[in-house]
Amino acid sequence: MSKQVTIVNHTHWDREWYFSDQDSLVLSSLLFTNTIKELEKHPQASFVLDGQISILSDYLQIIPEMEERVKQLVAKGQLQIGPWYTQPDALHIQGESLLRNGIVGSLLTRQLGQSMPIGYLPDTFGFNAQMPVILRQLGLNRFLFWRGIDPKKVSSFYFNWDSLGGGATVQAVSMPQGYGTGMLLAPTHEYVDGRLDKAINFIAETIPNTPDNILIPSGNDQMNIVANIEEKVQEINNIGKYSYKIGTYQDFFDSLDYKELPHYKGELIDPVFARVHRTCGSSRMDVKLAATKLEHTLIHEVEPVMVIGHRVGIDLNTGVLVSAWKKLLESQAHDSMAGSVVDSVNEDILHRLKQGQEIADGILNTIQKMLSIKLGLGDNQVLLINPLPKTSTQPVNVKLLTNYQHIQFDDVISQHLVHQRHIPARKNVLSQTPHGNEYLTEPGYYEDDFQIVVSLPALGYRVIEFHSTDENVDSLSESSDESVLKTTDWQISVRDGQIDLDWQGRHIKNAIKLVDDGNAGDTYDFSPVQNDHPVLIEWDSVSAKRQADWQEMILRADAKLPLNLDEREQGTNSGRLPIVMDLRVSPDNHLSIAIEVQNDILQHRLRLLVDSGLDADSNKASVPYGFITRKNEKIPTEWQSKYAEMPINIWPMDNNVSVARDDAQMSVFSREIKEYAQSGGQLEFTLLATSDQLGKPNLIYRPGRASGDTTNEGHIMIATPGAEILNQGLRYNVDIFWGAATDETTIATEQERLAFNPLAYQKQNLNLFFNRLDNKLQDSLTTKQSLPSSQSFGEVSEQLTVSAVYPAYYTEKATVMRLQNMTKRPLTYQLREGESAINALEEPIAYNDEIPPYDVLTILIQGV
Repeated sequence: MSKQVTIVNHTHWDREWYFSDQDSLVLSSLLFTNTIKELEKHPQASFVLDGQISILSDYLQIIPEMEERVKQLVAKGQLQIGPWYTQPDALHIQGESLLRNGIVGSLLTRQLGQSMPIGYLPDTFGFNAQMPVILRQLGLNRFLFWRGIDPKKVSSFYFNWDSLGGGATVQAVSMPQGYGTGMLLAPTHEYVDGRLDKAINFIAETIPNTPDNILIPSGNDQMNIVANIEEKVQEINNIGKYSYKIGTYQDFFDSLDYKELPHYKGELIDPVFARVHRTCGSSRMDVKLAATKLEHTLIHEVEPVMVIGHRVGIDLNTGVLVSAWKKLLESQAHDSMAGSVVDSVNEDILHRLKQGQEIADGILNTIQKMLSIKLGLGDNQVLLINPLPKTSTQPVNVKLLTNYQHIQFDDVISQHLVHQRHIPARKNVLSQTPHGNEYLTEPGYYEDDFQIVVSLPALGYRVIEFHSTDENVDSLSESSDESVLKTTDWQISVRDGQIDLDWQGRHIKNAIKLVDDGNAGDTYDFSPVQNDHPVLIEWDSVSAKRQADWQEMILRADAKLPLNLDEREQGTNSGRLPIVMDLRVSPDNHLSIAIEVQNDILQHRLRLLVDSGLDADSNKASVPYGFITRKNEKIPTEWQSKYAEMPINIWPMDNNVSVARDDAQMSVFSREIKEYAQSGGQLEFTLLATSDQLGKPNLIYRPGRASGDTTNEGHIMIATPGAEILNQGLRYNVDIFWGAATDETTIATEQERLAFNPLAYQKQNLNLFFNRLDNKLQDSLTTKQSLPSSQSFGEVSEQLTVSAVYPAYYTEKATVMRLQNMTKRPLTYQLREGESAINALEEPIAYNDEIPPYDVLTILIQGV
């Protein structure tokens, strides 16, 4: 009887899965209404609405008359809502996306009342090691979860979770048997003896010295509120052997003495009590690539450009920015981002992401056009915008429409014409003039893609000019015979269809290669094919281009592969996989690779393998706001008796990963790739894994039942031909550095440079649909001002890297900037005039001029 059991009634609400978010909306109209009525009838009862406000916001849009009743229940503490907008994935998205999820969640929750003060993520497939930093930035010091815990590492189901740098700690509670532990609550011996007390015994007996207070969540997916819960729990107290009470998650946290509980530092990705789907990072790459593109556009382009726009009087409201974020956050929910959805839902996700990208592009288009009007730019001028609060001299991609075949930019460090296309003249084109309609011949023009290097002011803009020239100043010379890219540090050469690397006295054959193998898995997990033979992709052709310091090499392959699993078993190859790999040497001597895959193969996995030639047994990878060292762990022979799935050595890819030995290091950067593995000095990156089923039973890595409920009673197997991603071009960008071992600041600074790319815009009349809104953004929407041709709006020391800069979401006429300390030592930052330290919800925090290791400082800058 010493065990005190807190029973919390809740529902877990997948917005979409094998059903759509529209299906969920219809279901909520019944279930949420019933919940409200039940809570009103029973003032002692409470209910947790899954920790995400989006589902309640959707419900109130269709039944707005319920809003006041909801507010009353929230005020009384009976209805627990927030803090998130959606239940997010926590491994394959950026830390800034997790923060925006909490920011948007708080914006909406505040409209209805108080937010549940717990970072509640009951079903997310594992967690990055820096969740304590993210949660504390959202004003949360408590975390409740299910998947990913290893009791041998953590020593308790209830513990203090420390960030990697030790500057942030949250009180953590694991539900080792899941959020459905106490579902179907019933005051019967059958229920209490067979389910409830067994669960309590498991928690108490699995880890010695478990506190006497035990949490039992009572609910499940889309589950209705337990009716008359007070009476049922009272009867259970007469049946069971413990002391039971209804309560809230906050009540349970309050009952624990965290001073007596252990501390843990690290990620939560171990499949001990639940599957974490380590290989879901390569499933449904169409969604992952689209989501990553939108995420990058919002964080590293739209938000800082909006800050610049506000500084020059372009008052675009942040509401349109929130609308774009909602599209992304709804698509980053744990099932959606993982790819564990049916085809019709995947189509919904892609459509949402398309809408979000259109909003994001429209914001950029609007600010660039309005700023060009204010500056009075002519068609021989280009507006360059640097979204990073640091002076930049990195390459800028510029698209120009001009009547000139050859042009020269003024005052640039270098320029290269990457591609040119001629648009022919058009006859009988309508021109609407003050004296009537006229028909004329519209002359032809050139569409140019340039890459230029120019100095740009920090978080600002600069106008440059170009003029016609008779000389072909930047043509690239074709050199099909020379298959070499060379810098002072390394050399890449292509011979006999393979890419060799020479650096620091090492010669590594086939150092960069693509390997294809079969996939017998599903949309949750990759699974190897028995007796499969991976196929090394051989390059059929190579062409090189060079001019001054510009070097480019294009490799092409039309790989012959088994079309499907049957052909892999039979040893036949009727399938074709066209691949183009574009390799370029950047001005700072790293290798930039663009890989384009036109997928026409079924049930397969394609990986990029990069061999450093180093004798390395560990790697250092970025995680949100820090770095973590990982190494392969030995998989126990009898792993099936200890794990819910095989604990394979495949890890989530945040932004970069490095291997080093002595004074040599290889670092690989990519925002599109979501998972990687290591084999000695070789890093292995999964580009895609295609499948034909939502969930399959008895996989090699995951024996037993199928994930996705497809082998549950009353469920069926669900085919997902869309997860094969056929006839779609997939593009990945990878940057590789070879050289001397560098510190974390250097890696973080390079990551910052790769993230915050400068933007270019030309105000022209040759094609008013080149940017979608140019045709509708009239000059009369703003006025020309006496603005300088170059202007900066804030600069940050090189010692710190910038995570984000954006217009404040809660504070009028203010900017928020988040600085990150990506080192193992504290760094000093003294607030300047007009700056104050806040958290991500723009609430004041105490600050002593020092940013802890692997942590962040969020700054509010007033008056802009």
